[in-house]
Amino acid sequence: MSKIMIIDDDRDIIDGISMILEANDYTVVSKMDTDNIIEAIQSENPDAILLDIVFPEDAQAGFKVARKMAADESVNHIPVLILSAVNQLSNLGFSFTENDISRDFMPVNGFIEKPVKPDELLEKIKSLY
Repeated sequence: MSKIMIIDDDRDIIDGISMILEANDYTVVSKMDTDNIIEAIQSENPDAILLDIVFPEDAQAGFKVARKMAADESVNHIPVLILSAVNQLSNLGFSFTENDISRDFMPVNGFIEKPVKPDELLEKIKSLY
């Protein structure tokens, strides 16, 4: 089936999502930081990406990765689903939904909230194709 790349700094999240995806015949690769992210994506050539927003080095790293990808012709065709607990765990005074998806602010294909519900995850991934 398809190859999914998970970009998240939490090994437990990666392992949990990997189990769900692999049980449904997806190949999974992961990256726990955003260093050299375009090169890593080019190297793995995934069919879709699950991308966390908040990383220890930068609370907006996921948004920056999405924007870098959108601007890079070698990877901008790869669908991206934002995967984040920012709505559950933050005190930002606002939350993110799919209504926030935009070419400038959040150039992604969808949004999945942590903790991930397996059926919702699989449905969102299937909707990308």
